[in-house]
Amino acid sequence: MLEIDELTIRQAAKKDKRAFGRIYDYYSSFLWKVIYRTVNGDSDAAREIVQETFIRVYSSVGSFAFNSAFSTWLYRIAFNAANTFLSKRNRKRYVISEDMDIFIDKKPKKDYEKEELVNMLLKLISPEDRFLLVSREVEGVPFEELATITGKSSESLRTTVSRLKERLRLAYKQMQKVG
Repeated sequence: MLEIDELTIRQAAKKDKRAFGRIYDYYSSFLWKVIYRTVNGDSDAAREIVQETFIRVYSSVGSFAFNSAFSTWLYRIAFNAANTFLSKRNRKRYVISEDMDIFIDKKPKKDYEKEELVNMLLKLISPEDRFLLVSREVEGVPFEELATITGKSSESLRTTVSRLKERLRLAYKQMQKVG
C-alpha cells in the first residue's frame, strides 16, 4: 500500500483536522475490511474498533517518529484496539458463538454465498489469527510489516498463516462431507 505523504502526517500531528481527515479517508476502508473480518462480520463491533483506532491515532499522531511506515504504526494501533475490545467483550460474556451445531444438527446448504462461508470458517480461529490471516491473505500486508505490528517474527507468522490456512482447508473439507 502506498503511504500517505509526510506533510499530511506532520499537519495532523499539529491537530490539523483536515489533515487528519485525509488520513482517515486514506486508511479507513482498509482498516474496516480487516477489522470487520476480525470480528466475524459484526458491523457494530467493527465500527467501534475502527472509531477507537482513529481516536487513538488522533491523540498520538504527534508521537509518530517516522521509524516505520505510517500504515504499520496505524495497523499496530488497530491491532491493539481490536484485542482490547475483544478481551473486554469476552469478559462480559458476549462472545461470538463458536458452537458447531451448524455442522452437526443441520446440513449446510450447498449454495452458501462465499461471504457467509468465509465468515463461518473464520469463526473457527481466534480474533488475533483472523486479523493476521485477513491482513496477509486478503489485504496483502507483507509478513515483515505484520511482524512489526504483532511483535512476532516474520518466520513465525509465515508458519502461523500456513497452519491457519491448512486448518481452514480441513474444516472446509469437513463441511463438504457433511453437506
